[in-house]
Amino acid sequence: MRAESGIVVAAVAVVIAACSCPSGSADPTSESPPFPIGQMGMPVHARAADGATADITVNSATWSPPGCTTHFANPTNGSACSVVELTITATSHRFFQFDQRYIFAGYGGGNQPWTHPEDTPQPATLAVDYQRLQKMPPLQSGGLHDGQTAHGFVGFAMPTGGDLYITLNDPEQLAPYTDAGWIVQT
Repeated sequence: MRAESGIVVAAVAVVIAACSCPSGSADPTSESPPFPIGQMGMPVHARAADGATADITVNSATWSPPGCTTHFANPTNGSACSVVELTITATSHRFFQFDQRYIFAGYGGGNQPWTHPEDTPQPATLAVDYQRLQKMPPLQSGGLHDGQTAHGFVGFAMPTGGDLYITLNDPEQLAPYTDAGWIVQT
């Protein structure tokens, strides 16, 4: 019996020594966000706080120079913007809700691009001149039952193009709850 337990202890020691597990403490700033992340053209399976699910695809992302948003005082002098095209398809019996006011974009940077303190994510805006940019219809708000699809464009006042970190938050949660995120190039 002692010989068998010695073999087991030796085998466990070999497994532990050969483990490619990280040693020491992990850098908390390099952790992945607690929500699924996607890229353009690939659907992300998102889950709301109440368990409702949907497959969400970023179909396109473009950046437009100044003049793509409307300033009420001078509509031709608006700021630059990024416009993202989304398709949302509900995949659960629970009602999946969305609202353009709960979709955010930022430039990221640092070790935690989703929550970087020097890059506060900007909420989507309806001030983008979607019609002039031929980006219709704008995605606003609504909800979907299993199999239903919503499609539309979401705009952000962004001074330059580049990598955008986009998050879609659950509009039904008082505390921010992110359903999904994407990294896209504009």
